Order: sequence, then C-alpha cells, then structure tokens
Amino acid sequence: MNKRLFYAGSWPDSAALLEGALWVGYAWSIQWSLVHHQSLVFLLATLVVLVCALATLMWQPLKLTLARYRVRKRRTEMWMHILYPPMLLAPPLWWLLERLVGNLPDAQQWTLACLLMTVGWLVFLISLLIKRLIRQYRQSLNDHAAD
Repeated sequence: MNKRLFYAGSWPDSAALLEGALWVGYAWSIQWSLVHHQSLVFLLATLVVLVCALATLMWQPLKLTLARYRVRKRRTEMWMHILYPPMLLAPPLWWLLERLVGNLPDAQQWTLACLLMTVGWLVFLISLLIKRLIRQYRQSLNDHAAD
C-alpha cells in the first residue's frame, strides 16, 4: 500500500468530504419526504445530523481538530461547492424549465437544488483527487531528484 496516500494532510480532505456527503444526504432526505409525503426518512436524517453535530461539539479531540485552519479551509471550500451551484444556477434553470415545460410542483424545484448540490459535491471530490494526484506527482519528482 502506498503510504503517501495517507499523509497527515489528508484528514482535512476527509473531514470536508464526509461533512459534504452528510449535508447532501440530508438534502436528498428532504426531497424524498416531499415527494413521498412521509417524514420518517427526514426525521432519521435529522437525527443523524444532530448526533454528528453533538459529537463534534462534545468530543474535545474532534472539536479541536475541526477548529484547525486547514480543516476550516477545506470545509469552507466544500460549502462553496455545495451551496453556490444551487443558489446561482437553480433560479435561471428553473425559469428556463418553467418556460419550456410549464409549472411543476415545489418538490421538483427541490429536486433541481439537490441535483445541483450533488454535482457540486462531486466537483469538490474530483478537485480533491486532482490536488492529491498533483501532490503525489510533485513528491515523486522530489524523491527522484533527491536520489
């Protein structure tokens, strides 16, 4: 197993990816509850989010780790990828869809926002993978130059 994949700087990336997945899953639970008119999935997702938030606030090592600059920076990048596409792209896309198809229910608007959030999270994941590959490439160049 390549040890460079598990360097100390990968924790901020992992924390941001997990938090992003949590919020995207929470948004999809809201969408599912709107479409199926059942609130059980939403309530379970809310319970998971609350337990994660309490663990973050109550467990001191996790609280200190998440307060570090690199983790806060990655989490901010994650939020930008998850929130900006729905806020900036959903209104014009929804306006275009209304002009083409006509009025659709509110659940469809939330579905569009969830799709954009998911795409934003996937772009964040791909950007982290590209950064990691670039970092590995530079490290391998430095290793070969040192030899």
